[in-house]
This record gives sequence, C-alpha cells and structure tokens, in this order.
Amino acid sequence: MDSPMKRFLFYISACLAFVVLLLLRPTDWDFIPLLHQAAPSLSTIAEATIANSTLGFGAVVAVSHAKSPRQKDLLYAANLTGITITIPAQPVWTDEDLRSFRSPEKSRISKGSALAWMGHLNALRWFLDSPLETALVLEDDVDWDIRLRTTQIPLAAATIRQLLGNSSTLDYWGSLTWEILYLGHCGDMLKPSRLETLAHQTYEDTTLPPTERLHSRTSKLLLDLGIPEHTRLAHRSYFPLCTFGYAVTRASAQKILDSYNKEGENGCQAFDVRILEACRDHDWKCYTINPELFHHIDAPSEIANVDKGKVEEGEEKLKRLKGTQNLACGARQQGFVVEGEEGKGWLRREVGEKGMCLMDLMEEDMGRWP
Repeated sequence: MDSPMKRFLFYISACLAFVVLLLLRPTDWDFIPLLHQAAPSLSTIAEATIANSTLGFGAVVAVSHAKSPRQKDLLYAANLTGITITIPAQPVWTDEDLRSFRSPEKSRISKGSALAWMGHLNALRWFLDSPLETALVLEDDVDWDIRLRTTQIPLAAATIRQLLGNSSTLDYWGSLTWEILYLGHCGDMLKPSRLETLAHQTYEDTTLPPTERLHSRTSKLLLDLGIPEHTRLAHRSYFPLCTFGYAVTRASAQKILDSYNKEGENGCQAFDVRILEACRDHDWKCYTINPELFHHIDAPSEIANVDKGKVEEGEEKLKRLKGTQNLACGARQQGFVVEGEEGKGWLRREVGEKGMCLMDLMEEDMGRWP
C-alpha cells in the first residue's frame, strides 16, 4: 500500500476513534477530553468542560428551613436547568439556641439574621459530615441564568484555574488553593488603583447583560474599571458583600465553624459581614466573580419578616416577570412555571439544554406551550 493511502486510513481511524470517545462519554460528568493543541483559548477550554449537575463542586447545598416558602421555587428552577441541590434539614431553633449564639455583651444581631447565620453553619456542618471535598452554598432565594451550567460556570471555572496557575480540567475549580469563591454576592466594589494590586483576570461572557441593563452600581463599577461589554472579572476578593452563593473547601468550612460559630465579641449584624471581614482583614484566600452569577430574587426579605414577627408558610407569590438583577434570563422567572410533565419536559429541553429565554413571554402566550 502506498504512503498517501496509509496516511489517509490513519486519519480516518483517528477521527472515528474520537467520535466513538464522544459518544461513549458519561452524560453527567463535567468535561470532554481536549485534543492536544497549542495554547487553547479560554472559550475552547470552557466548551470542553461543561459543568456537571453540581457545577463542578462536590455538592450544591441550599440554606433553607422546612417551612421556607422559597424551597419549591428553588428546586423547580434547579430541575429546569439540570442542577442537583441538597437541602440539609435544619433544627427547630429554640430561644436557648439564640441566647447561646448571641454575644453576651454588645449584641447587634436581630433574630432573623441570627437564624440565617445559624442556617449557614448547619449547612457547613452537613458538608463536613460528608466525604465531599468542596461545596457550593446557596441561600434559598437566589436566582441564576438558564445558561449557568452550560456556559457561565465553565467560563468562570476555566478563568479561576488560569488565575491560580492550574489549567488542568481534571481539577475543575483549580488546585484548591482558594478558601472561599464568591459566585453570588451583592457587590465587590473596588477602585481601579486597588484592582491593580490584586490578582485578577477578565474574560468574555456573552450571557452577561449589556452594561445599561445591569444594576447602576454594577455598571458604574465596570465602567470605572474599564471592563468592556459582556466581560466579567475574576479577582482576589476586596469587599465581597452578601453570601448569596459561595464555595468552600473542607478546610475553609472548618475554619468558618471554628472562627464564626457565634456572633462574637462586640457583636455583628450578619454572617456575610463576618465572612467579608475574614477576606478583607484576615487574609483568607477569597476570590470573586464580578458581576455575580447568583443574585437574590425580587421578594420580601424573610429576615425582615422574622424580625417583624411574621411567619411565612406555603408557596410564595413572586413578581419576577421583569427578571432578576444582573441576570439576562433568570431561571426563577414566573414565565417558566408550568404544570404537567409534558410542558416541564419541553421547558427542560428548550430552556435548560438549548438556552431559549422566555423573558418576554406574557400570560396570553401560555396557550402556545405544549
């Protein structure tokens, strides 16, 4: 057989082998092996590392009590977008639990904030009782874009790997040299002069809304930093406020439980303030994705309701047709809520898998759905 024919058959065999490899890959694992090539782009890496159902972490854990009106909606959105969420059972906190948690002097925390803080600690204890190495902790009123698993998380994870000097897709979120990853927050505001002193990297994300559609504080931050349209920033945390969605390792979860299992000396208003202080003042290895990937829905504050003595039970009516702040197409918008397995199956295919957004769908359009 002549040499050109040998080369042709070799190329055909190699292509067939690669196709078979793709067809036989596990359907729920987080990456497709990359062919060896020189200096692959971030987008190429991300496309090859689509997140699994726990977004590349050991588990996605929600902080939520048994009577929370937000649980049903949270799990519906998770099912729509192919995310597995675990909700550890919370104890029924007693007055004695609250007294033990509060600072004996100069306490500054309200009952609602104390219960929320204790809920976070409970979720971290559940994580440490498991054999898992990492966990993403979510508050139960968060929303996320329908392309979180297919586009946003792969891009963020690939950027964190590059930022930490570990481009291997076998370690989805890097070498675990981080302690806290802020994927959901209400702002990590910093000035250009401060950013220059922090490890950081920008990356293109076309799922990020245009600057004029972002919250005014967020758009101002990006403009001040000179960040282009549809671009996010991964950076060492500076002032990360709110714990809508944060990832921990076993070591950092234990560190939080050891350091912040009570309100602490001189009091504190909330759990997220203590974590901010850990990152800002105590040199914890915290990193932020800016703008955030998770943000809270437009709904009454459960903490405020507890502080006012109101008890919420049952399903909550939420006004989400206008969408969630800083998200192009939130999974928890009311337009995605349908009854019947046929309609839900259609939504999972068209929305969760293909990324079709129904943000502008109004009630009169519902009849067109399967």
